[in-house]
Amino acid sequence: MAGRDQLLRNAHKPAGIPAVLIHGRHDMGSPVQTAWELAKAWPDARLHIIEDSGHAGRDAMQDTVRTAIEEFKNR
Repeated sequence: MAGRDQLLRNAHKPAGIPAVLIHGRHDMGSPVQTAWELAKAWPDARLHIIEDSGHAGRDAMQDTVRTAIEEFKNR
């Protein structure tokens, strides 16, 4: 829990650096609440929650990752 708290405390530090956070709703190792709190605290982050995925992901997660990569590649 200490790592999570430190991450959230310092989430403001990458302000100005864009990010796309992609999280599977059913990820048992990292609750979606943590991803939501991080996205809320990181001013330039967008969160995509993949409803039917866990940690490994499904097609929807892979598609979202590819879209995010293309978005950053074209900057």
